[in-house]
Amino acid sequence: MREMLLLSFDYPPNSGGIARLCSEVAVGCTRVGIDVQVITSAPGKDIATPPSRTRELRVRHSRPWREWDIYRTLRNRIGRWPVICGLWYPDGLLAHAAGARPRVILAHGSELMPCNARWRRAIWMRMLRHVCESADLVIANSEYTRRLVLEKAPRATVVAIPLAVDHEYFYPGDKEEAKRRLGVTNRVVLSTVSRLHAYKGHDVVLRAIAACSERIRRNLVYLIAGKGPHLGELERQVADLGLADQVRFLGFVSEDDLPNLYRASDLFLLCTREAAERQEVEGFGLAFLEAQACGTPVIGTRTGGIPDAVKEGEGGWLIEQDDAAALSRFLSQLVDDPHTFIAEGKRARMRMEQQCTWERYVRRFVDTLESLDMPGWREK
Repeated sequence: MREMLLLSFDYPPNSGGIARLCSEVAVGCTRVGIDVQVITSAPGKDIATPPSRTRELRVRHSRPWREWDIYRTLRNRIGRWPVICGLWYPDGLLAHAAGARPRVILAHGSELMPCNARWRRAIWMRMLRHVCESADLVIANSEYTRRLVLEKAPRATVVAIPLAVDHEYFYPGDKEEAKRRLGVTNRVVLSTVSRLHAYKGHDVVLRAIAACSERIRRNLVYLIAGKGPHLGELERQVADLGLADQVRFLGFVSEDDLPNLYRASDLFLLCTREAAERQEVEGFGLAFLEAQACGTPVIGTRTGGIPDAVKEGEGGWLIEQDDAAALSRFLSQLVDDPHTFIAEGKRARMRMEQQCTWERYVRRFVDTLESLDMPGWREK
């Protein structure tokens, strides 16, 4: 049996794309016969640890004790197991400091951009370059992220493996029943699932709705799922644009409720902007795959790694950053010609089944590790 350590501070019960990716890698590699040991921090005292589907070592969650615990653990396993690091910092830096080899780093996008504090940037970027270039391999979540790694660490060995979706958990269902559960029957439903930050582009959708004719607007409802610091500004924009009847803020939506939200949606939107100076970019956009797996067509922007998640003619469309006028035309078409979007949703589901399953991702992941001929990748 082959062996592998997966080190990630971002792991369930944490939510979000990085935690989900690390969990799927651990579970998927276990299923194909790899002995996986997950090393992560214990959740806070008010958060329950979820049932484990892999072997886990949970260290203390408070700093600096968690870093010390992980450092000691890695030192005891030097040369024995390959170490997969969920992020270059702090996971990859800790593995590097402990001398853990072979060492593989997962790259996602925004964490590779310069930090906001100018006095820290030079040190931060030198550290990023050294950690990535000294790793045996960096696995990026998109072609965009692969190029970003090479821009910051030119001598790094990098491959891109686009993300995947649990197509057996996210699947099409009864759309009208899903709308009934959300109280949006007889409406054309738009949705966005993301943290509420300015760069996520919720305002682009609001301006696009406001630009539609009154007849089109009356048919639309926009469901915004997520929490974040931009909530107050979005609420003000909704009031200023007179969209109180069209917009509903759902707050945090649990993993259990996400499939119903996607199924209720006639169109999923995420109009992220790219702003490297503020560490803002969509390295991939896992929510796009989740929506498409539920048979919902999507629209995204041509920024970051979104073009790897959204393929035009295979479940969605791409628009330019901040192009509210183009989005408004799509919304009018959605109301007047819904069958075009229903057909695109069916193509989206087909693409997820054929190209974007976690089984396929793990197969590529393991094949990539095997190509390194790592000394720790051995039979017991």
